[in-house]
Amino acid sequence: VAQTNTAHTLRFPYNTQAALAVWRERYFEPQAFAPDATRSAEWNRGAYLTLGLSHCAACHSTRDALGGVRQAFGGGLLPQQGWYAPSLRASGEAGVAHWDAPRVVELLKSGVAAGASVLGPMAEVVFESTQYVDDADLQAMAAYLQSLPPQVDYAPPVEPARAAQMTLGEQVYKNRCADCHGPNGEGAPGAYPALLGNRAVTLAAHTNPVQAILSGGFAPATARNPQPYGMPPFRTLLSDEEVAAVASFIRQSWGNQAGAVSALDVQRLR
Repeated sequence: VAQTNTAHTLRFPYNTQAALAVWRERYFEPQAFAPDATRSAEWNRGAYLTLGLSHCAACHSTRDALGGVRQAFGGGLLPQQGWYAPSLRASGEAGVAHWDAPRVVELLKSGVAAGASVLGPMAEVVFESTQYVDDADLQAMAAYLQSLPPQVDYAPPVEPARAAQMTLGEQVYKNRCADCHGPNGEGAPGAYPALLGNRAVTLAAHTNPVQAILSGGFAPATARNPQPYGMPPFRTLLSDEEVAAVASFIRQSWGNQAGAVSALDVQRLR
């Protein structure tokens, strides 16, 4: 493509080499991968792939105000995208230490696994990348991810939704959601994910369930799952109050315990 490059639009001080030098001095540590002699060859292969080529920590890490990694694999909000990359160390988020390895491999290979599916930016990762990775390499990555030091799940006090909000949320759910996800959030195996006990629904951060309601939920089309079921976006069909109500309803029904969502929360994400 013949196209003249345009000037970048970074504002001061991000448009200076001096700022980059300061950032590198504070955060960048040049290093080469060194195998851990106390670990298996499979684990070391998984560490090399996860930390290097797959750079999973680039999204799934907590960062400070300047963008430096504060807690690797601790989960973090993706700037400019409005999705939360959950912690890979917390069992209540996206930790897989309690999964068996074939389940981890299946999720990275096909985009869906028992009780889990990928959405948003992670669906792009599977579609463009991990579905093409050899099973042996995915098995190695699973071995490494399952060995990450556990992180204590953050469980903030659950703010209950107002009765009127729950009533509205139940009405929206019955009209828009129950046909696929079931009257009690049980879903349909192999087709529609359950909302009951779903970690993506009960995250402390409400970001992802709200984004799924607004933008739809689309698992990637992969060789093992070529025609995935999708959830349509409701951005133009539901008001901020209705999105907040149904999000609060699914986060506080059928035994789920997570904080209520406000209309202002939805407006910010919209």
